[in-house]
Amino acid sequence: MTNTTIVTCVESGPLEAEVLMLAESIRAFGGPYSKTDIVAVKPRRGPKIASRTLQEFKRLQVEFIDARFNLELDWWNNANKSCVMSQLEDRVSTPNITWMDGDMVVLQALDDLCPAQGTQFIARAGEGYLGSDGSDKNAPYWLKLCDLIELDFGSFPEINSFPEGRRIRAYWQSGIYTYTTAARLGAAHYDIIRRLLTNSIGSREAGVYHQDQISIALAVQKLGLRHSQFDPRLNFNINTLSKIYADIFPMSEVKILHYHHSFYREGLEWAKAYLAKLPEDRRELIEKYVPLTANASWPARIYKRVLKIARQRRADEFKRRASLY
Repeated sequence: MTNTTIVTCVESGPLEAEVLMLAESIRAFGGPYSKTDIVAVKPRRGPKIASRTLQEFKRLQVEFIDARFNLELDWWNNANKSCVMSQLEDRVSTPNITWMDGDMVVLQALDDLCPAQGTQFIARAGEGYLGSDGSDKNAPYWLKLCDLIELDFGSFPEINSFPEGRRIRAYWQSGIYTYTTAARLGAAHYDIIRRLLTNSIGSREAGVYHQDQISIALAVQKLGLRHSQFDPRLNFNINTLSKIYADIFPMSEVKILHYHHSFYREGLEWAKAYLAKLPEDRRELIEKYVPLTANASWPARIYKRVLKIARQRRADEFKRRASLY
């Protein structure tokens, strides 16, 4: 048994291929973490997971849980993350618990996914465009959030944002993070995102986007957790929306690639230039799953579409109510 359990979410459609690619890459290239327990959770109403996916979960030794954990906030996609972690932290037997987004692939052996000694939380630094040093254009937003959660923003530790490298108060990229299970960060994270989504606070810079990252930064401080930081190579983005940062590190140094929408047909031609730089076995594993497609029966697609319309209506209502700071 390793020192953490890796948790992710899965739903019918392209996320099935994403999670299978993530799991297979961990098993093949994760090094010390190749035998780590992996749990994939389907936390809200939706079409069934394909039988082939369930068979592959068994082959890859992925525990699958189909439980409607996310009833209250099922209309906000990113609430799945904190909701699932709030449930799983009471079920795992490892001293730490790790979240990984489905749109990640492991490319090299992982040294350590767990918080450094004396700390209880580890993640990669968040982006500077939404972070704040307390006196910049984003400060009113963070100060308003801290008023709501009863926190002193000035007490947040300073970190260097990634990729910009500017000094900001602690704000984290939540594609992958680990915390000590006993800290119960998942419960605090879910409670805070619930409070954010039932209030009407948005950012002039990002609107109501990044609620999962904002809320985990607030939750870490609310619990008084000490942090350590992942090297950015353990959560490196290639994203068609921010191509200018895709060459910060050579692909040969990247350990976990966070590819966002780059493996869908629309972004794949651009992404192939980076995939071509990978060793053959890594490239072959990725090519087994891409381009990502709907990958579901027509009844399942229609069911998903109906749910998406209903959920989007709730999300749009929240966006309309939001006051931007």
